[in-house]
Amino acid sequence: MNIKELYQKLKKGKEDLIIIEGLHAFKHAARFGADFIDVVTDDKACVKVLMRKIATDSDVEYVEKYARDIGPADFAHLASQAERTGLVAFAKKPHYTVGNFLDGPIVFVENPHDINNVGAVIRVAAAFGAGAVCMTGEVNPWHVVAVRAAAGLQWAVPVVQVSSIDDVSAGRTVYACDADGHNMYKMDVERNGVFVFGTERNGISPELKERADHTIAIPMQENVSSMNLATSVSAVLFGCLGK
Repeated sequence: MNIKELYQKLKKGKEDLIIIEGLHAFKHAARFGADFIDVVTDDKACVKVLMRKIATDSDVEYVEKYARDIGPADFAHLASQAERTGLVAFAKKPHYTVGNFLDGPIVFVENPHDINNVGAVIRVAAAFGAGAVCMTGEVNPWHVVAVRAAAGLQWAVPVVQVSSIDDVSAGRTVYACDADGHNMYKMDVERNGVFVFGTERNGISPELKERADHTIAIPMQENVSSMNLATSVSAVLFGCLGK
């Protein structure tokens, strides 16, 4: 199988190998120990120059260590988004379980619809130092678009798809984040709780609200009805738990 065929096979992220496009996603995956199978560039020397401008010398060393040139012609058949930075990597997919979640809050997203939002949630959770990002539904957090949107931070925080809240909530307090909840700044919130978020359109399902131990709300200006999913996650993590 050539590199183009491999890319087409893996781009939905449903195999055990994951595609990583671009320098920011590659550098984060490398920093957090990604197991690379192959890393290809259109011009390795130019990629190293660009990496030096946007990152650290250690990140340049990752390019030197892992990457190989395949030339502009072959590279052009790969992801159009990656052409701006000239690098595509293939890495083994990490397999996370509840047993290897990190210490910290669990971000639980119920049935998200927007794959870019999923990536942004992972990026926020990793920046905060969350214990894991868990989600239900069909959107794949390892899809090439989600990996790009998360800047490769799927390797920094455990990311798993689950069937229900019960898969990850044992021994933890569950907080449903909903506009009808209690002001989050006026509650004693447990840092290692499970924080549940729904979509902008549908919110959290009635069943999951009922399952939660507490319902909390982000206080907002009057007549503002909702925030973007990733923005809501950021507000709760940094605004409520980061204080």
